[in-house]
Order: sequence, then structure tokens, then C-alpha cells
Amino acid sequence: MPDTEDYLARIRDYAQVKDALELQKQAPAVLAELMAKASDEQLTTQPSKGKWSIGEILAHLAEDEIATAWRYRQMVEHSGLQLAGFDQDLWARIGGYVSRVPHESLALFRLLRNANLQFLQQITPGQWECFGIHAERGRITIRDLVVHMAGHDANHIEQIRRILG
Repeated sequence: MPDTEDYLARIRDYAQVKDALELQKQAPAVLAELMAKASDEQLTTQPSKGKWSIGEILAHLAEDEIATAWRYRQMVEHSGLQLAGFDQDLWARIGGYVSRVPHESLALFRLLRNANLQFLQQITPGQWECFGIHAERGRITIRDLVVHMAGHDANHIEQIRRILG
């Protein structure tokens, strides 16, 4: 499913006013706080047909963090490489997001996010400008991807808040 201009603009808007690394650091705690207010039924029930449950969103966040970990590291190692997109709905189906335990998905997201933040703290100022050519978004630096992921988090956090009402 390709990114739309509307989606990309929304993601940029979410992350533009704050420090993207700080937003990424806070995301697991914000998600845990939201989950603490939700019943098991709220975590696993889809809000409408074809729309992900909170648990499915958490599984998506965890698996997207895997892809992002690879992208960061590959851009440092091979600046200028081609970055494939992925079909998030296919990943949800073959990954069995609907049957994942929400708290386990959050734990995986937290571990992967912490590993990525540690990686980002170790790279040099020049490495922040290493880049890939994303199949849907074009040229994207590590700095750009950090901002995108912070906005991606915020987008899904808002989605979860809407589901919880």
C-alpha cells in the first residue's frame, strides 16, 4: 500500500514541532499508559470492519521498528542504497497480528525502539546524513527517517486514543 501525500503530510505535521528523538523515546511509555486504561476486549476488538484493533496496531509498530532498524543500519553502511517499501496489510496477515498478545507486542516494540535509539546515539554527525532511496518516498536521510518514525508513532497513538474514545 503506497504512502499518500495526505498521509505523509500528517506524519510530518505530528513530528515537526517536537524533538523527534524525544518523541520516539516517549512513545513506548505513552502506549503503555493508554493500554493500562483499556480492557482486554478494547485491545483486541477491531473498531470497524477492516480497521486494526489496538493490539494489531501494536504488532504493526513492533514490526515496523524491525524494518526501521535495518534501514538505519543499511543507510550507514551503504549510503544511497535502494530501500524497498512493504505492504503493511500483508505483513499483518502473514504475521498474524490479530492473534498477537498486545502486551507482548508492546514489549517487543519497546526493546526494538531502545536498540534503535542506542544506535542513533552512537552515530557521527555525518552519518545522520547517510541516506537511502525509498521506493515510495524517494531520497530519505537517517535524520528524515527519525522524524518520519516519530510522526508515525504519533499518528498511531492518536488512532489508539480515538479507538478508546
